[in-house]
Amino acid sequence: MGNGPNDIGLSRRHLGQALDDSLRRLGLEQIDLYQMHAWDALTPIEETLRFLDDAVSSGKIGYYGFSNYVGWHIAKASEIAKARGYTRPVTLQPQYNLLMRDIELEIVAACQDAGMGLLPWSPLGGGWLTGKYKRDEMPTGATRLGENPNRGGESYAPRNAQERTWAIIGVVEEIARAHGVSMAQVALAWTAARPAITSVILGARTPEQLADNLGAMKVALSEEEMGRLNEVSAPQPLDYPYGKGGTNQRHRKIEGGR
Repeated sequence: MGNGPNDIGLSRRHLGQALDDSLRRLGLEQIDLYQMHAWDALTPIEETLRFLDDAVSSGKIGYYGFSNYVGWHIAKASEIAKARGYTRPVTLQPQYNLLMRDIELEIVAACQDAGMGLLPWSPLGGGWLTGKYKRDEMPTGATRLGENPNRGGESYAPRNAQERTWAIIGVVEEIARAHGVSMAQVALAWTAARPAITSVILGARTPEQLADNLGAMKVALSEEEMGRLNEVSAPQPLDYPYGKGGTNQRHRKIEGGR
């Protein structure tokens, strides 16, 4: 990153320089997975995909993927790569957790159609799903939101005011108590069990948090528990095209009537 006109974006020039700089800093000959952080509306996607194909062919990267792309970005990139015979993307790194499930409205389906796996970030919702935040208490400085209560989509006041937030946390807490595990482990186990999930990106700050998070691998949620979590955290689009009168709902009715 820099202040120059070619120091940002997904142009061949910038990506080539950034990749070489990363390899030099890491002391590596190849990066296993190279991901584009965000869509670049100023650079033709064909230029970006051709560079990535060349980077795979030259052995500088093994695979590539995206982060923070929406459904049409994923579909367009995947289909152009396929049509031109380029190496195709294999991953998407989106924000995804029990509190933030809107990617299920379109992005998950786009990834499944393209044969891409999901690597969710913020699987604990910035700490909300660990039970550290209380309804009537402002977060302290020792927590993620205590340091910055207005942090992006995790902002304390709006999230705290939603009854849906506390309904989800309540079910997670009940299931955690029944299993004798932490709320974080339940939230992570749910995420890992969702369709198209390849792995989950952890954000532990301490060795103790990391050990607890890894314990989620041993948590097996029952069908009934998954159902409760799915129901209480279901996305809530208002209407067309994703809500009551939309395509997704009509598709579910058709599926159910078969």
